[in-house]
Amino acid sequence: MDEQKKPVSKKVKKFYIMLGMLLLLLIPIAFMSGVIRDRESYRNEAVRNVKISWADEQTITAPSLTLNIPGKKEITQKKLELNNYEAEVKVKTEIRKKGIFKVPVYTADVELKGDFLNDYGNIKNINTVFEFGVTDSKGFTTRPAIKLLNSEFVKINSTKYPKTLTTNAKNIPFEIKYQLRGINKIYVSPGGLNNEIEIEGDWKDPGFDGNFLPSEKEITKDGFEAEWEIPAIAVSSIGRPAAGVSFLTPVDNYRMATRAVKYSFLFLSLTFLAYFIFEITSSGKNSVHQFQYLMMGGAMLIFYLLLISVSEFRTFTGAYIAAALMTVGLISLYTYFVITKRNNLKFTILITLIMLFLYVFLYVLLAMQDLSMLIGSLALFVIMSLVMYSTRKVEWNSDSD
Repeated sequence: MDEQKKPVSKKVKKFYIMLGMLLLLLIPIAFMSGVIRDRESYRNEAVRNVKISWADEQTITAPSLTLNIPGKKEITQKKLELNNYEAEVKVKTEIRKKGIFKVPVYTADVELKGDFLNDYGNIKNINTVFEFGVTDSKGFTTRPAIKLLNSEFVKINSTKYPKTLTTNAKNIPFEIKYQLRGINKIYVSPGGLNNEIEIEGDWKDPGFDGNFLPSEKEITKDGFEAEWEIPAIAVSSIGRPAAGVSFLTPVDNYRMATRAVKYSFLFLSLTFLAYFIFEITSSGKNSVHQFQYLMMGGAMLIFYLLLISVSEFRTFTGAYIAAALMTVGLISLYTYFVITKRNNLKFTILITLIMLFLYVFLYVLLAMQDLSMLIGSLALFVIMSLVMYSTRKVEWNSDSD
């Protein structure tokens, strides 16, 4: 006759129930991720609306000078090489609000100057086209003023300036001045044999973007200054080279919240594990109902809603602290008054400390992105060691304590 199977102990049954509650909570976790994506899309829509009425991100392209040389049958175009190229950009930023969202915009005073190498020789009454550009020409707030060769400044209504030149000079100097609006970022594209770019502004937390880092920079409480020196050989292998500054907020709360949600299942598991160990190791008959597990899991998931909603009005750190304290306080009170029925203050204090540690641990993981893998692995090793130590005397095949 077959041996009769041993009945599954209550401890193992309770573990299966706890695991089922965790799997059930995967549904609201997916919902949280969708809420964050929706809020981020609303923010992006607000940015797009500001772009429509203001201007887009701007890239200032290097100017060019083209000679239209008449021939017997057709006109030949010859583009002169840009030699020395200097760009000076002074940025003044401001915040535009669209609903509850804040979008950084700027107005920049741009001055470009340099010279072209005249390898053609004697230029006599040749029609030329001087051309420059920006990403979004809607951002011009003034008519560009251009000075080519030894002429006076001329204001134009286009990014192309036709002029008849006569010169035998080896270098043809130029200078451009205009005011430009934009949003979030401003770049300068180097195009000369020698490029010197200088950008300064009043934004306190600039990000230096593009293909090149500044050779010199200074950031103070009043703003920043940055300089780039870029030779032609450095840009020869880059399709669209650019160097510049971004004025985006230092912490993207939606990106941080998305990363936080990725740890939500782990945090639920560790919290539920703490209550499970409390059940199977306590001397009294303490039992946590499966519905109570769901209640605590729901409270922990509301943390992410609080985090994203408060961070839209406050800094991410402030929102994180507020949401974490509210969540820990709620679960601690629920543990003391409902689960332990005021009979085990020590466990309530213990679970409060555990949850505070978990939220501090999560913030460290979010803040230290480069070291998050190492820190997380070491912390999980310590946690697993504590779990193994706490359950060392548990008889899993027995229903006795």
